[in-house]
Amino acid sequence: MVREGIDVSQYQGQIDWELVKNHIDFAILRCGYGQDIPGQDDPTFKRNADECTRLGIPFGVYLYSYATTESEALSEARHVMRLVEGYKMEYPVYLDLEDPRIGQLSNEQIERNSRVWAEELVNNRYFPGFYASYYWWTEKLTGPLFDRYTKWVARYAEELGAEGFDMWQYTDKGFVEGINAPVDRNYAYRDFPAEIIAGGFNNFEGDETIPPITNYQVGDHVTFDHVFVSSDSTTPLIPYINHGTIRRVVKGARNPYLIGNGLGWVNNDSITGMMQYLSNPTYRGDSFVDALVQIGVDASFASRRELARKNGIYDYTGSAKQNLELLRLLKEGRLRQ
Repeated sequence: MVREGIDVSQYQGQIDWELVKNHIDFAILRCGYGQDIPGQDDPTFKRNADECTRLGIPFGVYLYSYATTESEALSEARHVMRLVEGYKMEYPVYLDLEDPRIGQLSNEQIERNSRVWAEELVNNRYFPGFYASYYWWTEKLTGPLFDRYTKWVARYAEELGAEGFDMWQYTDKGFVEGINAPVDRNYAYRDFPAEIIAGGFNNFEGDETIPPITNYQVGDHVTFDHVFVSSDSTTPLIPYINHGTIRRVVKGARNPYLIGNGLGWVNNDSITGMMQYLSNPTYRGDSFVDALVQIGVDASFASRRELARKNGIYDYTGSAKQNLELLRLLKEGRLRQ
């Protein structure tokens, strides 16, 4: 079922939500911009959120990003959470990526900043996503991180003409009764309210009879504070290694993620974050392959070649010299993945 909605900010002025509610299915409200500074809150956000809550209009939020570093991205995540605390939001919390300063960063740096922002939201039980133009989606937001979260695209055309997006902003010149300014209009193709309410995200309590949503996927290298012996175990154990790569996902299971080659099973609550760097400081041998296998990372030649490329070795052949250099980075916890 396709739903139609709007996104608004202070530039739409004071909105008559009593009139607007008859013409939309949802709203995405700008809560602010940039880092966690009260002067960068959207001055209309609280009223808009209160009115949507009072009138039963499903809503989500977005924050316009200026972050060029990971520390700034973390501050932007905390900015959002300060503003939305206590509001039950049936639609995602989006980061708006379009600022020219961000556009000057490398794709890898944009992805690193975005990872910090999204993980902070996930760790606090929010449902994050990203907004960008179609150009940005195809040229800048190209890393695997962005496939893990919901995508909202701006493309002003008769048809979207692309796949992989859950929401489409199709015009910035819409008109809605109750708003005295042009407004962005959007189509949502995903049943966000069902997922978010059932999953207990965005300040909802959730429905324990519905299987949990999986936030991670095969290949993610995660850190965790406890493991389980099976996908349905209720007894947490202290792991001898507190990080590893997800090798299998069993959707609907209590502990859906299998770590490595039998290291244990984990769930969303036991995962404490994503690792940007691989690390195996306890390994005492001299085999890069064995060191990777020990922490549950794919040690195939293709995988090692990709790791080498990400760490500045572009002509990887599997030579002893190359492997020793990569092993050194792995032992030091500086092997970029």
